[in-house]
Amino acid sequence: MIKDNLIDKGIPSKQYHASSIVRAYIISETLIWSAWNFIAPIVAIFITDIQKGTIDNAATAYSIYLVSRVFFELYTGKYLTRKSIAYKFLMTVLGITIISISYVGLAFSELLTQTYIFYALLGLGIGIATPAKNSLFSSHLDKSTDAAQWGILDASVFLSMALAAVIGGFIARVYGFTTLFIIAAVANFLGIIPYLLYVKKWKKSIEETILS
Repeated sequence: MIKDNLIDKGIPSKQYHASSIVRAYIISETLIWSAWNFIAPIVAIFITDIQKGTIDNAATAYSIYLVSRVFFELYTGKYLTRKSIAYKFLMTVLGITIISISYVGLAFSELLTQTYIFYALLGLGIGIATPAKNSLFSSHLDKSTDAAQWGILDASVFLSMALAAVIGGFIARVYGFTTLFIIAAVANFLGIIPYLLYVKKWKKSIEETILS
């Protein structure tokens, strides 16, 4: 069925390799959530010490991110239900790009209001990217080994997050939060590369989706 759907979307069946997109997703998720965990465990310190805010401010920023993410995930998930695979790739790339922009914005935020805005933007980016890339991953799983593939995904992501938390703390202490946010933005943006390498085969289909 998946193969037939790809043909219907103008993607040649000989270019379809289920394992390729699964590998791209796992590598990308490892980069994206490593970038997230550079910051997440210590962001309260950034808000309370660097921006002279309070613990309440840190909690508010995180709440803003969650509300924004939930809203856009619900909307994007419904919007993408009947969209093509090529369109989901584009939304994935857009969402990841917005996340990186959010990290850069946080790097140069001097006011709590700015922090709130970029946390809302962070929720927007994750809210756009998550339904798109999760749909791609789940629809390309090998049904005979799907449990193992989910296990590999979780193991890769959580191990990288554990390492990123330690590295993030070190970078923030030695080089400061501005450097940390920039590194997170770069690491997150690198999460696009696995998808770009994969969809290069589908250049014509992507171009048609952009122009439609």
